[in-house]
Amino acid sequence: MGLRLLSAALLFVGSALPYSGHDWLSERTGRRSWREQAGAPGCGIAPLADALKGSRIVGGTAAQIGAWPWVVSLQIQSGRILAHICGGSLVKNNWVLTAAHCTKDTRDPLMWRAVIGTNNINVHHPHSKKIKVKAIIIHPGFNLETFVNDIALFHLKKAVRYNEYIQPICLPFDIFQKLDQNTKCFISGWGRTEEEGNITDVLQEAEVHYISRKICGSEQSYGKFIPNTSFCAGAEDGIFDTCRGDSGGPLMCYFPEHKRFFVMGITSFGYGCGRKNFPGVYCGPSFYQKWLTDHLYRASSKSIFNINILLGQVLVASGSVVLLAIP
Repeated sequence: MGLRLLSAALLFVGSALPYSGHDWLSERTGRRSWREQAGAPGCGIAPLADALKGSRIVGGTAAQIGAWPWVVSLQIQSGRILAHICGGSLVKNNWVLTAAHCTKDTRDPLMWRAVIGTNNINVHHPHSKKIKVKAIIIHPGFNLETFVNDIALFHLKKAVRYNEYIQPICLPFDIFQKLDQNTKCFISGWGRTEEEGNITDVLQEAEVHYISRKICGSEQSYGKFIPNTSFCAGAEDGIFDTCRGDSGGPLMCYFPEHKRFFVMGITSFGYGCGRKNFPGVYCGPSFYQKWLTDHLYRASSKSIFNINILLGQVLVASGSVVLLAIP
């Protein structure tokens, strides 16, 4: 039987709500520390780079290999050609966090590959991995016109083995309130280096900072077009920004009290690239704690189950539409 993809419209029971203080993960797993809530053990540490010293605090330059070991290139395969479409963040050894709008051209998991552990997507590195995608989970409330709930998960067919070049980043549960203009944050991706430029083969990096909703939501900026679960980050002059091809990639912020990086934002949208008063807009994973933990920690539980029907299987998850690759 050939490979088939079946999508289904479901009654959505999930929603995007700011964290209310209820410890969903502790309730389901018995774990309580921030380290366990943040995702994979040892998350948010780049073994090959001290991201806060020397040449790492730069803008718009090529990143060294291993600098951001959780940054993923999500690519679509057409014949023998793989084309970079979006970025993503490795949050567990078989889960990639990205933007829902990245799937607008195709939601077929069979078309996608995740490339992890390299800074040059056109050069094979002995420590890099190219992995097929098993399923794509899109937030049920995602709206392509407004970019509300612009969050998705890619479930990899195989779990990666961590090494110096491949590591998970921490999820920002319970710490979003600590994000301010003084927080060290970075963006990284293979997108265009200028608004009308080309996609770059070499991973780029830049330092940015959080921009308040008062500024980003002003009439001189985006006004009322910023979703409640999104926020802005960039530079005052607009020089350093994400651009097309960077979508889905992480806004990575360092919290010295934890000595780790957290994926505070998912690159969502912006008006042009690097324009003054129009910084990048990022979907905040911290607002989706329940939705994320439902999938990342309960993927084998009864909340996700298979239904056999004539065309194959449909994976049905609490509060989501899941697109599953079927052999």
